[in-house]
Amino acid sequence: MISMLSVAIFAGLFIAGSIQQTATKVVKKQAQCWTQWFDRDNPSGNADYEHLTFLRKENPGKICQKPLAIQAQTTNGQSVASTGNKIAKNDVKSGFVCLNKDQPGRKKCRDFRVRFRCPLSHCGIIKVCWTKWFDRDNPSGKGDWEDLTNLRKENPGKICRRPLAIQAQTTNGQSVASTGNVIVKNDINSGFICRNGDQPGRKKCRDFRVRFRCPPCHCEIKACWTKWFDRDNPSGKGDWEDLTNLRKENPGKICRRPLAIQAQSLTGLSVAAAGNRIFKNDIYSGFVCRNQDQGRGKWCLDYRVRFRCPPSHCDIKVCWTKWFDRDNPSGKGDWEDLTNLRKENPGKICRRPLAIQAVTTDTSTPATAAGNIIFFSSPTKGFVCRNKDQSCGQCRDYKVRFRCPC
Repeated sequence: MISMLSVAIFAGLFIAGSIQQTATKVVKKQAQCWTQWFDRDNPSGNADYEHLTFLRKENPGKICQKPLAIQAQTTNGQSVASTGNKIAKNDVKSGFVCLNKDQPGRKKCRDFRVRFRCPLSHCGIIKVCWTKWFDRDNPSGKGDWEDLTNLRKENPGKICRRPLAIQAQTTNGQSVASTGNVIVKNDINSGFICRNGDQPGRKKCRDFRVRFRCPPCHCEIKACWTKWFDRDNPSGKGDWEDLTNLRKENPGKICRRPLAIQAQSLTGLSVAAAGNRIFKNDIYSGFVCRNQDQGRGKWCLDYRVRFRCPPSHCDIKVCWTKWFDRDNPSGKGDWEDLTNLRKENPGKICRRPLAIQAVTTDTSTPATAAGNIIFFSSPTKGFVCRNKDQSCGQCRDYKVRFRCPC
């Protein structure tokens, strides 16, 4: 009896496990979808090229970045195997290629079409959007440069960091292919470039415009701009509105990962209109204009900058902790490091401080102006000044506080 019961229990567990495994497979299968069929080429030339590179260019945003599978068949629905054609490529990295020269008995490739299997997020669960059309250049010079680098500079925050696709057309709506222009660049990494020198018969490039397909985080984000910052003037080596010093002097006022930067002169001139040669102007370094880069007798103008930040920075209410002074510089230096401060003050410092502020205990002089060489001053590490780094042999005594979400 016990033996029969054991068998029944085992059988029940086995069936339940099989049902669960089958259900898991079904869920996984349902979490994927097929794209439409693509037929971009026919074998009347040298081959039938349904190559993934060309398919992406001609069908922006319609094929996921990492296809899970590929399926090929003739345009009338026959399987590849039934055609007897020898196939050169048929994979998710390259797409599908059939070469006429590979076929036996002077046969040609059949006309094929392909589709790709993609994650469900590509099929319509995820909402993507197109940016507005950009037309920053015209071909009256060397060509039409709608390159991504300059488009980002001139349209801060309006193009996502990693576009999913690019679309180009003439300003009156014609496709690139219909113009007959030879195009140098047309991709999501470089943008679009057409050079007059590459066109046959002394023709010129047409005037093009471009737009980019972006993920939903770009479409829906309600970003905000910080206040304008003007920490330096060009009377010295230039105008340094660099992000490192701006963060130190304005703790908590600039988000960790700015989405865009905007710079202009104090009189409101754009960087392009000011005519200066700019050394740095990006979300990683900030803005730097060096006097040495300008022509003879010229100086940098006085600039100000601001940064575009995500809504978490715009809406967050922040506050400062109390001041902490756990060490003095009588030993190896002044160690106001976050590890020991947390141990000695449990629960009084947030998990992820947004900023740190350090001043001397006697005169409340900011550490940046106290004359000491600081080993580190970071919201994630705390503050340390080492005596051995000082010319006089000793650090001042400092206290620190941290900026936290309230």
